Amino acid sequence: MASGKARTLPPAELAAKVRGYEAFANDVLKAKLDAASARRARYEAEREELAELVRGVEALCAEGRRELKTLVELGSGVYCRATVPDASRICVSVGLGFHVECPLDEAARVAEARREALQEKVEECIAEAARVRAHMRFVMGAIGELQQLGAGA
Repeated sequence: MASGKARTLPPAELAAKVRGYEAFANDVLKAKLDAASARRARYEAEREELAELVRGVEALCAEGRRELKTLVELGSGVYCRATVPDASRICVSVGLGFHVECPLDEAARVAEARREALQEKVEECIAEAARVRAHMRFVMGAIGELQQLGAGA
């Protein structure tokens, strides 16, 4: 017959279990949380770049200019000035390394659609981070219970 008492663990086994749970929380769960946070930051940065593109396109359309002066990144944080003689069509990144050349008015719509898609990815990262935090709370609770078992012995 089963008794109502919880099984007591030897102190060495209890300490090993606590270390195992702590290692899991620190190594696995914290890494997942950091990865989700980094992905979210990248998506947010790209969304901001697209918002800036939309503002720039709207300004170009409102001014009716065709020539554009800008800075172009060459790599490693090195930029150079550039003049685009005909900015009536621009290339917009649509993801996965693909770019679409389109008129300015369409470029704003493409950029907004991409921003919406990225917002969904941001929300996925937020949900993933919440799940990982919940797992961390669960593991920390388990560690606390194990330590209470050790203190009660």
